[in-house]
Amino acid sequence: MRDEYNPIDDDDDFDDEAEARERYPFLYDDDDGESDGPSTDSGDVSAPDALNNTGDLAHREAANPTTSTETADSEEPDEFAGQPDYHLLPHLPEDVLPRMRYRRYDSIFTASPAYLYFTNPKINDRRPRLFGEHWAEGELGILFSDTGAGKSVLATQIAQSIASGVPIEPFGLDVPAQRVIYFDLELTREQFDRRYSNDDPNAPAKFPFHRNFIRSQPRAYDQLPEDFGSETEFITSSIVRLVQFSEAPIVIIDNITWLNNSAQTGNAAPRIMKALASIRREYGLSVLVLAHTPKRYAAWPFTLNDLQGSKMIANFADSVFALGRSRLGPDVRYLKCLKQRNSFGETDDRVATLRIKKDTCWLGMEFEGLTDERDHIGWMTSPKEPERMHLIKEVAELSGLGLTQREIGERLGVSAPTVNRCLKVAAG
Repeated sequence: MRDEYNPIDDDDDFDDEAEARERYPFLYDDDDGESDGPSTDSGDVSAPDALNNTGDLAHREAANPTTSTETADSEEPDEFAGQPDYHLLPHLPEDVLPRMRYRRYDSIFTASPAYLYFTNPKINDRRPRLFGEHWAEGELGILFSDTGAGKSVLATQIAQSIASGVPIEPFGLDVPAQRVIYFDLELTREQFDRRYSNDDPNAPAKFPFHRNFIRSQPRAYDQLPEDFGSETEFITSSIVRLVQFSEAPIVIIDNITWLNNSAQTGNAAPRIMKALASIRREYGLSVLVLAHTPKRYAAWPFTLNDLQGSKMIANFADSVFALGRSRLGPDVRYLKCLKQRNSFGETDDRVATLRIKKDTCWLGMEFEGLTDERDHIGWMTSPKEPERMHLIKEVAELSGLGLTQREIGERLGVSAPTVNRCLKVAAG
C-alpha cells in the first residue's frame, strides 16, 4: 500500500489496483520500477519510453487500442491524420508540443495548438449575409418584439427572400436561393391563408411563395412518445428530424415562447436555445429564432434586457435584433441591432425605419431610411435635455431663415423627422 494519498483509492472504478497499474502505469512512481500489471514483453510501450520515441505512432496505437481516436466506421475526415498522439503521456516535451493533439472517444474535449484551428484562407472574411448586418450565414440569430408588432410578418418576408434569392433592399443577401424551413408555431393554416391572400371574391389570389419556402406547424398529440423523457427532448428531436428530411440549411422558428410554454418542466427556453446552438453547429445551419419581450416602457430605447429571459437566451445567440413600434404612425416600425458577434467593422447607431404594407395578397415591410431611435420613441427626460432644447432653438432659427427641413437636418447633422419634431415643440 502506498503511503501517499492517491485519488484512485477513492474512485469506485479503480477497486483493483493491479488493473489501474496496468491501464495507467505512469500514475505509479515506485522506486523499484516494478508494476503489479503484466510484463511489457509483448511490446507495450510505457509512458517514459514514449517520451523518447515520439514518432512511433503506429506501434503505440497497436499496443494501446483503447487510446485510438478514430473508429472504423467514422465518416468524418480526420483533420489530425498523420500527427502524433500522446494520450498516455503525463506531459509533453517541447519538441513535440507543436504537433500535439488530444481527442478521445471518452472525452468531450479536443485540444491542439491554436494555430491548427485556422480554417482555409478566404478572400472575404465576412460571413455571407442573409439579412443585411443583422443575420449572417451560420449564425444563430434572435428577432424579438412586443406582441403584435409584426415580427412574424418580417420573418416570413426574410424566409421568402432567402428562398427566392431576392434581397429585401437595402438589407444585403449574399447567398443564392436556398431551402428554408419555417416552423410556424403561432398562425393556423386559416390565419396564414388570410394574411397572404386577397379579399376580392371576383379575383381571388394567393401569394406565389417560392418552392424553397417550407412551412411547418405542430400537430396535436395525446401523450409523449415513450422514446423521450421530456417534451423539450421531443420538440428538439422533431426539429432535427424535419431538418434532416428537408435538407434545409436555413431554419426559422416562430417562436421560442411557444416552445417554452409547451414544455412541462419549468423554463425550457435556455435548454431549447442550447439544443438549437448544438444543432446549428452539427448540421451547419443558419437559425433565426423569434421571441417576445415582456411589458416595457415604450419610451425607452431597446436593450438586450428587453428580451424575455435575456441573460439565459442571448448568450447562445450570435446576433440579436429588435423590432419596435414607432410614434410616427400605426404602420411604422423600426429595426435595431443589439448584438452582432461576428461583425468587426464600423457600426451604425441609427435604426432602420420600416412601414408595413399590404399589396394585393402580400403583407410585408418596406424600408424608408435610417434615423435615430429617439425619433420613434419620443423625447425622454435625461441629462441631455439642455442639448435638445438648444437643438430646438437652432432648428427654429434656421426654419425662420427659410431653410427646408431636409436642409436643416443636413446642416445640423440630424434626420428630417427630428427636425419636424423640433419644429412642433417650438410651435408649442
